[in-house]
Amino acid sequence: MITPWPDERTGIADYAYDLVHGLADAGVEVDVFTTCANATSDHARITVQDLDQFAGGDGYDQTVYQMGNCSTFHGPQLPVLFQHPGVIHLHDPALHHLMAFFLFRNDVKDKSKVMAYYEVLQSWYGQAVADWVLLYNETREPYFWDGPYVNEIPFFDPVLSCATGCIVHSQFAQKSIAKRFPNLEALKLAQLYRGMSANHSNPTPQETIHIGIFGIVQPHKHVDTVLEAVSACVANGSKFHLHVGGALEEACQSLPELAKTLGIQDNVTFYGRMEEEAFLDKMRNVDVCISLRFPTMGETSAIVSRALQLGLPIMVNDVGWYAELPECVVKLPVNKDDMRTSLIQELSRLSEDQALLPAWTQQCRDYAGTACSFEQGIHDYLDVLSHFSAPLALQKAG
Repeated sequence: MITPWPDERTGIADYAYDLVHGLADAGVEVDVFTTCANATSDHARITVQDLDQFAGGDGYDQTVYQMGNCSTFHGPQLPVLFQHPGVIHLHDPALHHLMAFFLFRNDVKDKSKVMAYYEVLQSWYGQAVADWVLLYNETREPYFWDGPYVNEIPFFDPVLSCATGCIVHSQFAQKSIAKRFPNLEALKLAQLYRGMSANHSNPTPQETIHIGIFGIVQPHKHVDTVLEAVSACVANGSKFHLHVGGALEEACQSLPELAKTLGIQDNVTFYGRMEEEAFLDKMRNVDVCISLRFPTMGETSAIVSRALQLGLPIMVNDVGWYAELPECVVKLPVNKDDMRTSLIQELSRLSEDQALLPAWTQQCRDYAGTACSFEQGIHDYLDVLSHFSAPLALQKAG
């Protein structure tokens, strides 16, 4: 398994840690290769080594790359993958950021270095697409890979051309891959974590409804919209408390001040970055989890996956992977004004009808009990790896 590993601050590291230990508990011997400086495991069936020590897949039943879009954690995997193809577990269906990090240079005098990104893009997508992206980057901000069209040109092609099989978490990702690599089989599995089980006590009405928002707070997670919705509900007599557990990115540093401006500073607690135990404890003790994200690159949310396993009521945006979530998950529009209006309506309903939240909670717990077993997820993962044991020949994108 070639992967980020704790204490690297990426959700893929946390996921891989649970996955590998689940595989080991099922009797599988797993060698982990990582760039994490202090990577360890005390499991007898797990060996953790530096990525530089990986000499290829000979002697292994399968080689799996946990692949995402962050250059810090996945950039070092690329030269290894290009030399030693394997099964790619693709967490981010668009890898345009990763490719741009290595290929795009606009701060050098050497024109050839400036154009390297466009030349590689052209080799996969054709001249018309490369010209369009060039014009986009010269005339608009932010750059193309941070804009709304990134899923149309995911630029995962150099990576997936080395895949002997692919694992994803959504139909969204499957469809994106099928457009570019029709002969590459991409199988969908649930994203599951150890130690996540639903509370079985009877849900009861409460005077104050506690809402949780977890993870790094970034503009595209629309915490400002949640604050505005909570403010509108509180002004109408509803009782809510919002718990925000995650570091505030620079662009979101003003959110506590926004809460004061809206007059709800006593209804909101900002915790900053939380250690895993504290974050999970807080998640287990909220009534509703809100996890908005737009735009999205089709990524799977670790927060939402864990909330599903805990049987928590969840509100998300109706887009990408989130749109595929079960009926018990409330899906909000992506337009910011419509998002705010719908959120106010949903929260108001919970406040006005005290029977609604317990019933919703039970519905979510029922789903968790039937579809979110970590042990079953490990069994499914082993089945997929066995399926890919006789891989197809490597394919060029269509």
